[in-house]
Amino acid sequence: MNKSRFGKIVLTLVTVAFLAGGLTGVASAADFKHYVVRVRGLAVIPNESADSRLASLDLDVTNDVTPELDLEYYFSPRFSSELILGVTKHDIKANGQFAGSTWLLPPTLTVKYHPFPNAKVSPYIGFGINYVIPFDEKFNNVPDFNIDSSFGWAAQVGTDVALGNSWYANFDVKYLNVETKARIAGTKYDLDLNPLVIGMGVGYRF
Repeated sequence: MNKSRFGKIVLTLVTVAFLAGGLTGVASAADFKHYVVRVRGLAVIPNESADSRLASLDLDVTNDVTPELDLEYYFSPRFSSELILGVTKHDIKANGQFAGSTWLLPPTLTVKYHPFPNAKVSPYIGFGINYVIPFDEKFNNVPDFNIDSSFGWAAQVGTDVALGNSWYANFDVKYLNVETKARIAGTKYDLDLNPLVIGMGVGYRF
């Protein structure tokens, strides 16, 4: 998808969410809680695909488990926006052997729809954008190795479970479109990571 067109789609989604927040009435503005702070444990599972010119290396990017902080804002009972913050470290293997590693910083912003906002078990779906920033990349002691930052889309499904006193348990699954390039000794190669991000945690709404 053209990035300019993708950006317009995301902007439209955000605009719709803001309008929905303005048009959806609540019993009392003072009673409606807009903010959620949540911590999760994440399993980040790349589904990597490397340039055909690197086929002989049989590259593999390992999974990682990491803590994550996310912030959520409710425009209305049914529409919210979520920003996740966390970092992950992944080993890079070539032909089954350790060859290097990279850290990834993947801030992700989604707009979420909650069809049953007042239910004890409240599922949701979301769609948005991610911007993945690799850093501290290493590969077989190659001095000229790096992985480009990438901009892509994100999709999610999940469920909040009310625990009482504004606390919620959460289960969440995201798919991040991460299509980037790796530079090795001056030559760039396609490298798609496309991770599945599975999270469980607890949040507080206020």
